[in-house]
Amino acid sequence: MNQINENPNDQVWSLIDREKKRDRAIRRISRVAWGATLVMLLVFLTFTVIDLSHQVDLYRKGLIPYANVLNSVVPFAVILGSLSLIIAILSTVGVFLRLRTTSLLEVQQRLANLEQMVLDNK
Repeated sequence: MNQINENPNDQVWSLIDREKKRDRAIRRISRVAWGATLVMLLVFLTFTVIDLSHQVDLYRKGLIPYANVLNSVVPFAVILGSLSLIIAILSTVGVFLRLRTTSLLEVQQRLANLEQMVLDNK
C-alpha cells in the first residue's frame, strides 16, 4: 500500500511504535553501560579499601604521616564525584528530552485525530 493512501492515524501510530522500540533499545544499552560502570566502580573501591587498610597499618606503626592515608582515598572520591556529576547532568538532560519528545508526539497524535475528524465530517 502506498504511504499516500495510508491512514494518517496509522502513520502516526507506526511512528510512535518505532520510537518506543528505539526507547527500549536505548534503555537496554543504558542498563548494560550502567551495570559495567558499577562493576568497575566496585572493583576500584575494592582496590582503594585494600590500599587504605595498608596505609592505615603503616600509619599506626608510625611509618607514614596521616596525609598519606587520606591521599589513598582521594582518587576514589574524585571518581565518585565525577560519576555523580555525570549522572546528574545526563538525568537532567534526559528528563528534558523525554518531556519534549512526549509533548511533540502528543501534538502529532492530536493533529492526526483532528485531521481524521475533519475527513470523516466531509
